[in-house]
Amino acid sequence: MTACVSDTVCNKGLVPVLQACRGSCGHERCQQVTQAFYGSMPRNIADMLVMCDCDASNERCLHMKAALHSASCEDETQICQETVHRCLADSNCRDPLKAFQAKCWRFEDTLCNGSDAQSDECFASMDPALILGADPGCKRAFMATLGTALHRPCSCKGMHNDELKTCSNIHDVIHNRSHFVTSWKSSSGPTKPPEINNSQHNYSWSHDHLLYAFVTLVLIAVVVIMPLAFVSKIWLLRKSAKKALRHPHKSNCVAIL
Repeated sequence: MTACVSDTVCNKGLVPVLQACRGSCGHERCQQVTQAFYGSMPRNIADMLVMCDCDASNERCLHMKAALHSASCEDETQICQETVHRCLADSNCRDPLKAFQAKCWRFEDTLCNGSDAQSDECFASMDPALILGADPGCKRAFMATLGTALHRPCSCKGMHNDELKTCSNIHDVIHNRSHFVTSWKSSSGPTKPPEINNSQHNYSWSHDHLLYAFVTLVLIAVVVIMPLAFVSKIWLLRKSAKKALRHPHKSNCVAIL
């Protein structure tokens, strides 16, 4: 969020959102401005803002996050099923929601095809564990729902059994951005070193071991052979000295009678 505030273009687009979505505002105006903001931002900036988070003590950041993520005014929180039904009643929200369902899940039957996509049974089958968060089409479909009534704050307070499960699924797939974190991080740059083929790996392994063997031989020569050579030299010198004492040289002097 700080990166957006410090960027001239992003900050310029953020100001109208904060102005339109504060206090008791008009929902339609807030949603329109939020959608226009995301539509005008470069894709990497929009992705970053969708995934941004704030410290609990940073009220300014929390306010900006609420405006950008929920595109709603400060009103009563509804049950998540009611939020979805409100979305389905609005054509600007209904079509992005249907595209989100179609792109982010592989429904094996016709339960969520066509008009059936608006049924409660279909929403109950939107399992967060099966969401295709790493798929680029799913990510784009999710981005298209930003600024709609679908992202208004919702809760599952008072829900039980199957209704609680459906409500929890809806809340998770809409408000838990971690489903898309891996995809967006990998798109901004490599997250792991490039793979090395087997031939390169084998060559590197052989080279390292040859170098290790050479260093080992050098160390053996220094530690073992050189002391042996030194001792051998001393032994030869002593042997030569003893031999000289045992067989003295004949004198070259001539006696004169």
